[in-house]
Amino acid sequence: HDGAAPDIPRHTAPSPPVPGRPAVVILDLPVATQSPPMLQHMAVSADPWPGREVVGRSADGTSYVQHAVAPLSAAVGETLDVLAPGPLWRWDNANGLMVRLWGGAVTSIADTAALAGENSFALKGPDGLWEILTAARAEMVGDGVYRLSRFLRGLGGSEDAARRPVPAGATLVRLDRAVFGLTDSTADLGRTWHYRVGPVGRDHGDPLMRAVSATVGRLALMPFAPVHVRARRVAGGIVISFIRRSRIGGDAWEIAEIPLGEEGEAYELDIRDGEDVRRRLTTGSPAAFYPDADELADFGSVQATLALTLAQMSAAAGRGFETRVTVPIL
Repeated sequence: HDGAAPDIPRHTAPSPPVPGRPAVVILDLPVATQSPPMLQHMAVSADPWPGREVVGRSADGTSYVQHAVAPLSAAVGETLDVLAPGPLWRWDNANGLMVRLWGGAVTSIADTAALAGENSFALKGPDGLWEILTAARAEMVGDGVYRLSRFLRGLGGSEDAARRPVPAGATLVRLDRAVFGLTDSTADLGRTWHYRVGPVGRDHGDPLMRAVSATVGRLALMPFAPVHVRARRVAGGIVISFIRRSRIGGDAWEIAEIPLGEEGEAYELDIRDGEDVRRRLTTGSPAAFYPDADELADFGSVQATLALTLAQMSAAAGRGFETRVTVPIL
């Protein structure tokens, strides 16, 4: 025996794949699921996913400090065809939507699960606003390509966004645990923050880092639009009544009165002639009185219908989402 070392095969561990440069989406959503409401959210997707991504934040775009960690790769994608406007507060069975998702898988769910908020997506229109919808049906038709259908539209205060067509190529984000909050501080309202997002341990100037900026908006603080507007003629004028909604805690069935969700109760009600506002009424309860004398001054005659724009007010966000209706005077 010559004492030579035995020829032992050497097993080397494969190098981990280089993480993909992340796709980063910042979302301003009207829905509030906590108090105080989260004002802005982020979704991060990468392939391969490095395990987690670090989010650095800067006020001036030069020096960044770690602000958050994305623990999961989000299901971010794009639409492949047009989504037409859909109905509110009932199933949209007329529309379907082809989408391509990067990351995650989607399956069909029971209607009760969709009603409870599963298979929720945020869809960004060309106006920059997000519609929140759920899809009870999901059919995989290709690699990462799905046909979504049986929608509940305009959820979480996004009713107006459900009334617009959204073209192909629009951004779609699945709303699940991978989507995380960026700020709930009202001190950030109107402030622009700069972010660098990428694998943990990388320098902020690394080519793998993704740079994005966003201004914190007030959507999550805006009161939802009132509903069920009625007008009834009584002695001396017209009583206009409606039902308020709540951003927070308004889904429970067992309570007699939903939480106000605001510091105080206040509404603005515009009485319109076409697009012209003839008179603005303010009230601290879900009813307002429009005197006969004001009606004659505004229109010159007794009206059979009223065109109204109604919004609840917020101390933090000002005028909330609007209801625009024309109602008969009963």
